[in-house]
Amino acid sequence: MNLQRGPSPVTTRGLSRPSVWWIALALVALSACKSKEPETILAPDLSVEGSAFVLKLDDGRVLHGTQMQGAIVHMAVEGGQVGSIRLDSIVPDAEHPDVLRHEFRVQNEQGAWVPACTPNAAGETWGFPIALPEGHPGREGPITLTCVSGAVGKCARFGYRPWAKGPKGEDLLPYHAACVQMVRADYCGDGVAHTKNGTTIDLYDDIGVQMPGSKDDAEFAFEAGWGPKGAVCVARTRWPEIQTREALSAACPRLAAAVDCNEDTARTSGALLFNRSRPVARTGS
Repeated sequence: MNLQRGPSPVTTRGLSRPSVWWIALALVALSACKSKEPETILAPDLSVEGSAFVLKLDDGRVLHGTQMQGAIVHMAVEGGQVGSIRLDSIVPDAEHPDVLRHEFRVQNEQGAWVPACTPNAAGETWGFPIALPEGHPGREGPITLTCVSGAVGKCARFGYRPWAKGPKGEDLLPYHAACVQMVRADYCGDGVAHTKNGTTIDLYDDIGVQMPGSKDDAEFAFEAGWGPKGAVCVARTRWPEIQTREALSAACPRLAAAVDCNEDTARTSGALLFNRSRPVARTGS
């Protein structure tokens, strides 16, 4: 069964420090450079391709992906403060080699380098950088750092890598955006999540990236169809104690108009993804 565990109910990307980071100042290259002493590179040309950092240096060198292992990136965070994040290790994901697992580290109050990402259900604390376009629900700046415990990272790992193509050449960027909305249960697409950490859901699509796994499971029922801007229709909310269907209709008039919501009507309304969940939702073990 393609059952996936849900995200934290907040809009962070799983970072245990401030969640909004963007590259701004400098990079101190450690093991990424051949020199014995750490090399400070001011105002680098730093970008992202897929899930890989790309650093272009004035002397013509280009460091890409795993070559950035050991680097310390000084970054601007929300509120104008500056933080540093160390790239402890960078290795390809076994299932999706174009997803590079970055072990991000930040310094705690004692000066020790500790994981920047909160663990996911499997205890993993890795993440990766990603460049998402304006309007994408996961974008937090020109470069966003996401963790595998956050919706952006989860959806890439589910197979909706926004820089990749689907089984028949489909652009996966809108599918990734729809997945982020679905994982967060952000029905209105207004940045407000309505789920609980560890909630089990069954997500699927019509292009063959994810197949339904709960059709024969009486514990699961259709919840909603999803697009990049949120749900296209909602049969029922995932956690009524967080938001009832009636409260959702009042908060989001476009969804109030979609009274009869099932997989077929969601598809007709332009849904890219669909999900099922338990009518009495509970978190997975």
